[in-house]
Amino acid sequence: MEPLDRSDFTPLRQILHRAAIRYLDVMATGLRIEGEPNPLRVVVARIYDFGGARTLYAQRKPKCRSLDGVTSMMREPKQACADCLQRHACTPQTRVDLLIGRQSYRCILSFTSATNFLVYESVIRREGFQLDRVDTEITVIDRRTWGELRFRRLDS
Repeated sequence: MEPLDRSDFTPLRQILHRAAIRYLDVMATGLRIEGEPNPLRVVVARIYDFGGARTLYAQRKPKCRSLDGVTSMMREPKQACADCLQRHACTPQTRVDLLIGRQSYRCILSFTSATNFLVYESVIRREGFQLDRVDTEITVIDRRTWGELRFRRLDS
């Protein structure tokens, strides 16, 4: 067993952020953030985690969701996505956990925004940076009925 590295605060940070996480609403006019009177078109954030997700929608509302693409979190008892008869109707998504100010948020990205994020993450990795160590500017592009997210690394 490896000795505990007391200078690595990653596990503690993960527990803290997940305890108080909120969902970000992405709208055509911007990101709706608690405490802000209007949606914000541009925010600066630290992205500390991401992964695959999937959501089953019924009448435009989430009926079932998995934050890892493997196990449902909305059904009791928990069900494996592979065993679900409705899995082919699920929307593949990307889950992004981020810090804006001192508050943790979770954003569920579909299609174009998810593609934009995955391209951004691969560029960050290729350039030798760690995603959770760079400030990221997130801009909302108005697509009339939905908002597209774009990501850009801010130089320190």
